[in-house]
Amino acid sequence: MLTPPPHQLDIEPARLAARAAFVSNLNAPEEEIPLDRAIAWMTAEERGLDGIDPLIDSLDEIARDLFIPSDTNTFEMVARINHHLFDVHGFSGNEEAYSDPNNSLLDSVLNERKGLPILLSCLYIEIARRAGQLIQGIGFPTHFLVSPYAATPRFFIDPFHKGRILRFDQMEPWFNRILEESAGRLPPLSWWLKPVSTRQILVRINNNLKASYLQRNDLDGALRCVERLYILTPDALEVRRDRGLLRLEVGQEEEGAKDLDAYLAARSFEAPPSD
Repeated sequence: MLTPPPHQLDIEPARLAARAAFVSNLNAPEEEIPLDRAIAWMTAEERGLDGIDPLIDSLDEIARDLFIPSDTNTFEMVARINHHLFDVHGFSGNEEAYSDPNNSLLDSVLNERKGLPILLSCLYIEIARRAGQLIQGIGFPTHFLVSPYAATPRFFIDPFHKGRILRFDQMEPWFNRILEESAGRLPPLSWWLKPVSTRQILVRINNNLKASYLQRNDLDGALRCVERLYILTPDALEVRRDRGLLRLEVGQEEEGAKDLDAYLAARSFEAPPSD
């Protein structure tokens, strides 16, 4: 097994503690998994932080001056949140450095006021929740969105583009372009416009971060993402395969071989009998 550099040895205990806390959050009932704390502990693992209180305090501070009266209608509620996040606090999508791993980590998003669609959507969800409003994540392909709970007529919000409002009739041509680029290999639009769970959000964040790390040949970072993906989706065979391959790449030969053996055995078990 490869020996990590000294600075990595220094932060390894903090990373292990953060991973344990991340797992502990996932032990809550599915609908009660705390999005803010799960993302914060994921960030703590990546940075080697001892805790997440400063991150949670920052979210609380941003939400503190957001006031939404109880009789506010849905459209005014969204306008108030949009003004607060994008005009007052200056959040926006990072179009200049889209693939930067920092766009998927809460501390950088809070400090730089820039991030990926899904991290800005998480921020939107959590700030709204602190103001007593329910905003749901929408796992639209290639671009995460949010939508107010039970809005009539239904509409969608794009936090990456400073809260622009999208109607259903605007979603279909956008989806059709994505569908064409994928050669038609996608579920129908209605499937993509359903609210997603916290677990699904965490899977997508880790997939994004893994891709960013791989672009930079940061195999240790990619392996941490895949390890979290395995925790989130233990039955996903491709995650077990990817963990095995990355473990081999970073010098964890025995562990990697076990993963790949388990993957191949499961695939063999699933394969239909030949004629």
